[in-house]
Amino acid sequence: MSHDLDAFMRRHEHLTGDARIDTLHEEFYALLQALREAPREQAADALLALITHTREHFAHEDDEMTSGNYPIRECHIDEHAEVMTSLVQVHERLCQDDHSALPRLVQALEDWFPGHVQHLDSALAQWLVKRRHNAQPIMLRRHAASPG
Repeated sequence: MSHDLDAFMRRHEHLTGDARIDTLHEEFYALLQALREAPREQAADALLALITHTREHFAHEDDEMTSGNYPIRECHIDEHAEVMTSLVQVHERLCQDDHSALPRLVQALEDWFPGHVQHLDSALAQWLVKRRHNAQPIMLRRHAASPG
């Protein structure tokens, strides 16, 4: 697993203030980690589990944005669609015993996820909290002291 993504999760930077989205992020991370560590013969199943989760994850966010007329939904929904396309294409290759794209996919997801969360999902979460509660989410994070 990418050290950057591990640190991102350990520092709780995936938290947006929306409990459902935050839980989906934790599940995505766990499934991505399982995919990275999966033996070759289990890679297709691990990717399928990630695809299933991600489809539901993105559908939840897309539905929230669409039903509430979220003002900047198009680019967010388009990004979700692009990620889903990549996941499915690599899964199709795995099913044909072509594993060459899998390491690039895993690395691309590890690189993409923190920025997506910090920019698109955190903005969505703020909008959802404002709409539901007429308030802003407050995120308190405790960082571990760095070794001396």
